[in-house]
Amino acid sequence: MEKNNGTFKEITEKTIPSELTSNSVIGVKNCFSGEFRSDGLLRIDGDFKGTIRSSGVVLVGEKGRIIGDIYAKAVRIGGKVKGNLYCTERIDILSTGKLIGNLWTRRFFAEEGMVFTGEAKILEKNEIDNIFHQNVTSIPTISKEFDF
Repeated sequence: MEKNNGTFKEITEKTIPSELTSNSVIGVKNCFSGEFRSDGLLRIDGDFKGTIRSSGVVLVGEKGRIIGDIYAKAVRIGGKVKGNLYCTERIDILSTGKLIGNLWTRRFFAEEGMVFTGEAKILEKNEIDNIFHQNVTSIPTISKEFDF
């Protein structure tokens, strides 16, 4: 067990060096479906249906709604998520958050008032890293198709 687990802000700042990544937003009253890949911060305040594969952080705002699975370093839920979460660092469910699904992570934090229906599995670093590798880092991106 680590002595310094770090706060969500510390993990976010440590995980996302600003000069190497990009930030993405799905705003209120916007929707997106499909697979979303991100190397930085992804904030969802609208609707998303599909799979998120991120080497960064996913934030679900109070108005955000997701149907689908999320693979990320860290996830913070203030809105609604129906699907499974796989995080290498941590998952936070805020008091306004609702998760219907299972989660696999190293650390899990829940505020009073949140809703969680599912199973939580706290895994060792190597176990969650293997899941992350199989579902994020080993899957080729489409960016090579854009080399024209």
